Amino acid sequence: MELNPHDLLELKSVKGLISHSPLPEWVEPSITRAPFVVVRRSRASEGFVAVGVRGRARNERYAAFMPVDHLLKRITPEQLAQERKWKKHPQEIFSCLEQVSHIMNDHSLIWGPVGSVGFELLSGKKTTTKKSDIDIVIRISEGFTTEFAKKIEAELKKIQHRVDVQVESTIGAFSLSEYAASEGKPILIRTIDGPILKKSNLR
Repeated sequence: MELNPHDLLELKSVKGLISHSPLPEWVEPSITRAPFVVVRRSRASEGFVAVGVRGRARNERYAAFMPVDHLLKRITPEQLAQERKWKKHPQEIFSCLEQVSHIMNDHSLIWGPVGSVGFELLSGKKTTTKKSDIDIVIRISEGFTTEFAKKIEAELKKIQHRVDVQVESTIGAFSLSEYAASEGKPILIRTIDGPILKKSNLR
């Protein structure tokens, strides 16, 4: 099973979670309520995957590892984008996702919702708030120039809710807005071994 950062994983139970610290008391109720974790950008031993658990509160985040054979299902951000379940949600933040979808599709970009919007779309459990951003991920290979990034950034800024875009490339992940404003300077790139400053070289 290929697993990438931001993928959501359905668990058999909380018992498979492994960490160097005791589980916070909120973890088990959260997984019982919504048995999903997100793939973290971190190295894991063979047969394991680094995952993050999301609780109800913003400060309830827990990093752990999970045996791959303890997973029931993998759901990618791209799958959530294709399913377009946001059309069933009355909240404004989800109606804004339809606008995001049009922009992404107009530019033939591979994308998907992540963060609180992605988690709520999958789990059906209330996760977003009025202050939530729309977090999305775009997966690219080559030819993603700063000029192209500026164009997408300008279109997304017309949407009422703030859209926070992380670009996943072959060299790691970086912020769309930071890349658009980089003017050839190094930007922060998140890799499996930690963040580094590097020129993106995507021209």
